[in-house]
Amino acid sequence: MNIRRATLEDLESVHQIETLSFNDGSYPPFVLRQLFDISHEYFLVAEEEGKVLGYVLGNINKNTSQGWLLSLGVHPEARGKKIGKLLTEKLVELLENDLSTEICLTVHPDNASAKKIYEDLGFKSVKTFDNYYNDLEARLLMKKQLITLRFNA
Repeated sequence: MNIRRATLEDLESVHQIETLSFNDGSYPPFVLRQLFDISHEYFLVAEEEGKVLGYVLGNINKNTSQGWLLSLGVHPEARGKKIGKLLTEKLVELLENDLSTEICLTVHPDNASAKKIYEDLGFKSVKTFDNYYNDLEARLLMKKQLITLRFNA
């Protein structure tokens, strides 16, 4: 399993995983392209034998030093291989190395497999929003507090 930065050539595979994972809630191709442009260093894919099996996308709010995990998806045929956990660990490492003091994410409260990944990596549930995306669907905000390199300098 190789985890690396996403390339433009990966976006078609990422969109396929998005669609298989999130159906109507998936990012359209143009949004993935724009996220690629603004989050390039925090847009990672997991590949095996040249096939993209999963991706993670994040970014940092430089004003607050708050990192965000924006999306995580694993192809249904590749689930159960800890790909989501490996991708999340790598993103957390990148965000921490870039001096994030905490990492935030939202997840559907009923998504037990995703919540388990995040909880196993030290994320804590903070608050549930009933209408986070203005779509009347609940989202759980989770955060992981970090001790960043700035405190060790």
